[in-house]
Amino acid sequence: MPQFPNVDPIPLPAPIWLFKVLHNLTFALHLASVELLLGGLLMALLFVLAGRALRREAPLQSAGVIVHRLPTLMAFVINLGVPPLLFAQVLYGRALYTSSVLIGTYWISVIFLLMASYYGLYLAARRAETGRPWTVPGFAALVLALTIAFIYSNNMTLMLRPQSWVQMYQSNPHGFQLNTDDPTLFVRWFFFLAGAFPATGAALALLSLRSVFSENVRRFLARSGGVAIAAGALVQATFGYLALEAQPSDALSTVMGDALYRSFALGWLATAALLVVAGLLLWATHAARAILAVGGALAAFLNIACTVMVRDGIRDVTLRAAGFDVWNRQVVTNWSVVGLFLVLFVAALAVIAYLITVIAKARRLEEKYAEKYA
Repeated sequence: MPQFPNVDPIPLPAPIWLFKVLHNLTFALHLASVELLLGGLLMALLFVLAGRALRREAPLQSAGVIVHRLPTLMAFVINLGVPPLLFAQVLYGRALYTSSVLIGTYWISVIFLLMASYYGLYLAARRAETGRPWTVPGFAALVLALTIAFIYSNNMTLMLRPQSWVQMYQSNPHGFQLNTDDPTLFVRWFFFLAGAFPATGAALALLSLRSVFSENVRRFLARSGGVAIAAGALVQATFGYLALEAQPSDALSTVMGDALYRSFALGWLATAALLVVAGLLLWATHAARAILAVGGALAAFLNIACTVMVRDGIRDVTLRAAGFDVWNRQVVTNWSVVGLFLVLFVAALAVIAYLITVIAKARRLEEKYAEKYA
């Protein structure tokens, strides 16, 4: 009996390489926003606890500044998450649909968990704006977001294990099970969670450049951002090593034997090293320098992009070993449609960039408000 459903007889309307480029690009943008959301919420909660314990104003104000932005960031997380999921369904639907059905109950629950987490962020931000404690809804939103991330990791690892599908379905055909016996699941999940700290630290360094904050807040944002960047990169490197070691040896050797994926793995190491250096410099200088903040942000995104590419290689090699070759599809390209799509895609990215600048400018009027009541 074949492990994978039959190939859809309808040919793909664009080259496979184009779908993969679009998938990896949009997933890198989505992953960056997810890392910022998780890391921002976690660090804001840590700042509140530290500020109350030490009776210091800078951590409390910094926490308010962060949590005030998280509902907007969640909107980017959701909207940037749709394109890579659609592209993944086009390329890997025969595997992804099957794994989604096997954990169907949990997969459907993501919708409701996401709405609840979104509400928690709005509630936390509103309470912070009015000077009331917000740690309870903030912590609830964090737990819900981490649960969603865990469910996603379950699905994306289960789609690579077709040898387990029949047994899982026979054990429970109602979708009440997860891929928890996969040796790569937890180290993979912790690897992506650790990546939230370098990304968030870089964002804090950028925030510390803004003159609307007091000098104490700017210094605190820069130094704490530097610590998050450096420590987060080191912790993520540890989990990255464990995640690679958990992969089947033949799959790992095949990925690292490919010049393209090997170059991205080396790129990840190089950007991780740059992040450690940038983080230490931010911590040591007590204040952000534009070159360090911008350079750290660029290194953080390139690090995420390299992660996405290595992940892509591991997925393709693992599925190919199981009999699923993503490149073995019939393609009938409609270049007029492809051209129109690419024009609209670039326009959408430009609109997103414009919206980010508009939001940044609008926040200038709110910073004093957030700082006053944080």
